[in-house]
Amino acid sequence: MKTWKTLSVAIAMLAVGALSYLPFTAAEEGHDIDQMIAAAKTPADHEAIAAYYDKEAQEASQKQAEHKKMEEMYKKNPSLLKSNFAFHCDLIAANYGKTAKEYQDLAKLHREMAKSAK
Repeated sequence: MKTWKTLSVAIAMLAVGALSYLPFTAAEEGHDIDQMIAAAKTPADHEAIAAYYDKEAQEASQKQAEHKKMEEMYKKNPSLLKSNFAFHCDLIAANYGKTAKEYQDLAKLHREMAKSAK
């Protein structure tokens, strides 16, 4: 029993680590965010990048909410209370929350750049 628990914790930790290296979504259809950033000169360019980051922040916030909901469901299931499922959902939700905040910050910075661009 202890071996299964250790194995499941190790697998979950690897999965969480792997998730941190994956992008949440691809850049908007027909637009590569790297190219958008490299070519940004006008206020409209920076507003487009800010909108992209707004979308990414919204998606990360939705994922955060999903994992918080899963955490609560795991906590309510008596047969799963001994497991670490709720802990992992909480950890994943926290990571999505941090990611959403970073995307919001990037959007804000590009909006500031849009105001000062000519």
